[in-house]
Amino acid sequence: MDEELQEVRDNFYVGNFNKALSLCESVKGSSELTQSELGATLARCCLSIPQIDRLKAMQNSEIPGQRAAALMAVITKSKSAQQVSSAKERLGALAKETQDMSCAMLNAMVLAMDGSWNEAAQMTKAHPVLEMQVLTIFLALSCNQVAMAEKLLKEASGNNDDSAAYRLAAAAVKLATGDPEEAYLTYCDLCSQFPAVEGDDSGSGSVLLQTGKALANMQRGMFSEAVEDLQRALSSNPNDPDSLVNMCCCMTHLGKKDEFQQYYSKLEQVAPTNPFVLKTQGMTTAFTRFQASLQV
Repeated sequence: MDEELQEVRDNFYVGNFNKALSLCESVKGSSELTQSELGATLARCCLSIPQIDRLKAMQNSEIPGQRAAALMAVITKSKSAQQVSSAKERLGALAKETQDMSCAMLNAMVLAMDGSWNEAAQMTKAHPVLEMQVLTIFLALSCNQVAMAEKLLKEASGNNDDSAAYRLAAAAVKLATGDPEEAYLTYCDLCSQFPAVEGDDSGSGSVLLQTGKALANMQRGMFSEAVEDLQRALSSNPNDPDSLVNMCCCMTHLGKKDEFQQYYSKLEQVAPTNPFVLKTQGMTTAFTRFQASLQV
């Protein structure tokens, strides 16, 4: 089953969501378990692209992973706090009831988003497969537990070191431990192996991979090169918050105030609740209050 679905998994995790979606629709699973994973991955592709109408039709699907993705769409897209809270409760119950890996993975992500890091990690440990091990590594990095992430990466090695998921985790750990050169090479290799456009040999990858390359270049102090990586990412998705945040950082380092304002205004428009926006606005408010206090 691993070989049967490896191309689907690899393209999904590198961010080639349209290709992964197409593969999910064309591959015929040889077992009920395989078909369930294909259906769940298809739903997560719809969540990532996004195709919300298609997800709505999955709310009553027989595949637990599809129902979980439909709930995740409500959690991430709904403006109703009550709807979001209800969807979180239903997702948690679904993960517990079905013991389905895709449900558990999405529920772990929601727990992490809410700051319940320990609960999220415990949920991943219930499913000892590579994709869950990788998620645990990213959870550790999100908590600045770099040593733990290194340990978890070593534990995951030998399982399927050639998979895109493992290599992405390894690159992230390299960034966290101060080895951006190795991380950059990994992102470049993934771009070459999994181009965003079939047959493209330019070295451009998905938005996710281009952002990864940019992060590595920023750590190397190569901000002009990082801007080029991010421009390629934004040409594919002009509204991608991660690319816009990193573009703002590059413009700050390059001293380009007008360009910074351009990308920051775009970020405010497409992702008003992004942590970078909220923190920046908070700083502006604090300075305004301080200036007002001096005039009293």
